[in-house]
Amino acid sequence: MNISLFTQHIKVFVAEVSPDMKEVRDKLCVVLSKAGIEVIKEQALISEADCSVHILGSVDFYNEGSEGYFFDMGVQYREAAKLRNSGLKMFIWNPASRSEAYVNSIRREIIENTVYSTKPSPIVFVEELRGIMSVKTSAKQEVIERDVFFIYNDLDKDSAGGILNMLQDVQTVIPLGIAMNSETDYTEYIKTQLTGCKIGVVYFDYAGDWAVSFARQIWKDNGGQSGKTPLFIVGNADHANENILRVFDGVIETAVREISIIPLDIKVFFDKHVKK
Repeated sequence: MNISLFTQHIKVFVAEVSPDMKEVRDKLCVVLSKAGIEVIKEQALISEADCSVHILGSVDFYNEGSEGYFFDMGVQYREAAKLRNSGLKMFIWNPASRSEAYVNSIRREIIENTVYSTKPSPIVFVEELRGIMSVKTSAKQEVIERDVFFIYNDLDKDSAGGILNMLQDVQTVIPLGIAMNSETDYTEYIKTQLTGCKIGVVYFDYAGDWAVSFARQIWKDNGGQSGKTPLFIVGNADHANENILRVFDGVIETAVREISIIPLDIKVFFDKHVKK
């Protein structure tokens, strides 16, 4: 099952950046496109966008007289700011949590139709942007009883498919692929479907930042420490970073393993937490 979360078409102007943020900007544009969001880069088309994104880097483009004030990123910031009264929403993204004086100046002068974000990665930031810019509808689906509720980001669907093929040989599974270019909010569905499964699994490969944010929300919705359905977060060692899972130490069981071993890890977790 592959599920989308939003349906509304969104146009985003992505402003120019300082040299140290070019790679981040490029990755952001890729994630936006994969999420079904139209990316606008031409300054002349800012007025056609629904929102704009301005990434904070090492160069001050905000204060008059600063190094970057008359660079494209500074000019585009001021152009977007003029359009806020016409409905354009500005997203100021500080992925590195910079604290330079110019960043503090921007934060002090944030006004209506402006969102300041410190989300750490393009995937999580786009999820936030999409949530703010879109109107969601709720879905109602029948709860199906299974051993495992296996949830993954659609960006990781290839490796997730291999795990599912092996896992389904030994256990009954409800798979759920979350795509970012979605039509429906499945928050309530996930919360309800978890009650019909004996364990929940959040799998990730490339989408680690998404998995951490997503799993934290599922854990809360499932009742936190008192939740009835045990939750397991597992990453593919080929690309997953084990350090990002440390926030769950003592709270949720996690692992980063070779992909061939992950189905066995899930089975071991199942046997450990489910009474026969």
